[in-house]
Amino acid sequence: MSDRQSALEFATEIAHLGGDIAMKHYQKGPAMSRKKDGTWVTEADLAVEAELRARIAKAWPQHNILGEEQGHTSASGGAPTPGPTWILDPIDGTHNYMAGIPVWATLVGLRTEEGYVVGVCHAPALGETYEAAVGSGARMNGRTITAADVDTLDEATTLFGDPQGFIDDGLGQFLEELVGSSWRIRGFGDFWGHMLVARGAAHVMVEPELSVWDVAALIPIIEEAGARISHLDGTTWSGRGSCLTACASLHPHIVGMAQDVASAG
Repeated sequence: MSDRQSALEFATEIAHLGGDIAMKHYQKGPAMSRKKDGTWVTEADLAVEAELRARIAKAWPQHNILGEEQGHTSASGGAPTPGPTWILDPIDGTHNYMAGIPVWATLVGLRTEEGYVVGVCHAPALGETYEAAVGSGARMNGRTITAADVDTLDEATTLFGDPQGFIDDGLGQFLEELVGSSWRIRGFGDFWGHMLVARGAAHVMVEPELSVWDVAALIPIIEEAGARISHLDGTTWSGRGSCLTACASLHPHIVGMAQDVASAG
């Protein structure tokens, strides 16, 4: 896409719209059900994605849409075609949302042949909106954010998702070594841990298994803030799997730690 700024403005607009819709149901007992994979979905998730899809179809009819709830289609609703793809997570952190915990967000990302080029993460219950387009820097609530480098893990604040997920994926020993080497640890899952690294409030965030809609919007923000994001083995994040966000100074060390643990196992 030639005009990333207009795409960013649009993504910000619809992310706020999604947040507004979700807030109307928040802490009001929205209807919910389990999906085939065992995770939960609420009427708010479905309403947000439906409205965002309608807005994209009107503004960018030649594009595609990949959403957590309705899959991968053309903007018009048919089979996807070659071209840019908007990637949506209507409510990242649905379980938090259901429990009345304010750590949830509407995520809107844009992927083109150049990669993930636009990302917006709108967390209305926290009062935080993160956004970036490649080449334009990253911001939280309109103010520039920058990742904070530290030299060693014993100076770092390290965040991580569900420990059981690491154990299930054979990464329990890695997680034990990582948190044992870090100065401060907290168990923040979902988008927020990655954004805390991007804005310099933490230095490492790691999760054992994510999907493309969990990450697409975060990549431009993280990279424009000067941090790095990849799989745990250091390879470019590919659409599904482990996810490591870290300040640039620590990223290679953590990748090496994961590789050492895998080799020893």
